[in-house]
Amino acid sequence: MQWLTEYREDVPRVERFNLTARITHWGHTVTFLLCLFTGLVLFLNGVDWLAAIFGGYRGAGLIHRISAVAMTLFLIYGAVFGMRGLAAWIMDLFRFGVNDIIFLVLFPFELLGFKVPVWPQTRFNGGEKMNSIITPMSVLLLMLSGYIMWFPSVFPAWLVGIAYPTHDLAMIFATFMVCIHGYLGSFHPGSGESFWGMWKGTVRADWAEHHHKVWYDETYGEKAKKKE
Repeated sequence: MQWLTEYREDVPRVERFNLTARITHWGHTVTFLLCLFTGLVLFLNGVDWLAAIFGGYRGAGLIHRISAVAMTLFLIYGAVFGMRGLAAWIMDLFRFGVNDIIFLVLFPFELLGFKVPVWPQTRFNGGEKMNSIITPMSVLLLMLSGYIMWFPSVFPAWLVGIAYPTHDLAMIFATFMVCIHGYLGSFHPGSGESFWGMWKGTVRADWAEHHHKVWYDETYGEKAKKKE
């Protein structure tokens, strides 16, 4: 059984994500997972087996905080050194339109095994746009509430009280979205090529044209050639 889509070097490829975006993405992924599993040690009762992996409950708490700071630094790095990419990403979210809605309506049928047409998408399809809104908001709430919980004496008591349930709910939402994103971006047969875009930086040109027709035409296709 093949988990990942085969990486092909014998076909035309186009750049999808630059090095800064990839460093930010994988840095965030690793630190988020560390925060998640060490956080579960602190959140749940009776998970001694999980705590043991991190050197006990005290060790899990320490790794949780170190990972949270590292995640913050990775996101700051991405925002500072990838400012143009960040701006382009945000602008693409504002291009949410009819084709994105149609994509979201049809995509569940594709997951069930039906063959459905892919309506022309921009750099990020309708599902990725939704993920690009929900996940960053959840992570931002996680970070803000986490720092408030870490330094309770600095903040008003009412804010500290709100931070705890906010942290828990944001963790649930973020974990749910990360699981979906991880499957669709890596293991789903139709969209698995996107994994190589985030790992090596490039995707197959034919895949890009099929799945992100608008973006492909504007960046590498006929529209891009007309601009030259």
